[in-house]
Amino acid sequence: MYLNYKNIIILVILFFYPSVKSAENIFLYKGTFSRTIEIEELNKFHETRKPSKKLKNLMKITNLDDKDLHNFLSYKIEVPLKTSSRLMNSKIGEVFLSRLSKIIYPNKISNIKTSIKSIRSGIILSSYKNNESINLIDFFEEYPNKNIAIDLNALNKALEKAESLKELIDFYSNSPFQKLKDGRSST
Repeated sequence: MYLNYKNIIILVILFFYPSVKSAENIFLYKGTFSRTIEIEELNKFHETRKPSKKLKNLMKITNLDDKDLHNFLSYKIEVPLKTSSRLMNSKIGEVFLSRLSKIIYPNKISNIKTSIKSIRSGIILSSYKNNESINLIDFFEEYPNKNIAIDLNALNKALEKAESLKELIDFYSNSPFQKLKDGRSST
């Protein structure tokens, strides 16, 4: 086998280059409010249902109770690898990921492209390692940055939009205009 100096340099770089670690800390931001929680604390709470003192304080500040937080952390989503990979690389997926990258992003890094790649990587890797289904803890454990930032204001806005969209869908699924047109309305 013929090795030239370029191949040797590449081998040395790959050998000594540090591997990407999963996330260890979550930084929660809400205006000037900022708190940090270790992912290991969330994982212990997820397994034992017993929050640490720091997590209890954080739940008190954010008005969450133990049951709601545990349900939130435990909620599994089916994420088929092939389909989700195609979706995330489509135009619609790019728009979704760019909006999500304003909520969840590597701490202290404001590059949207980096945020999108980190989210995509976290979803694909956690789906691969967990039989094509993920929960929030799985996602955090595969997120390729040591520190994750979550903007709680942006998260609340997104949840409000999702709720209003759900109400709009419910409104149209009950088809009030068809009832009016058919004369079946109670008014």
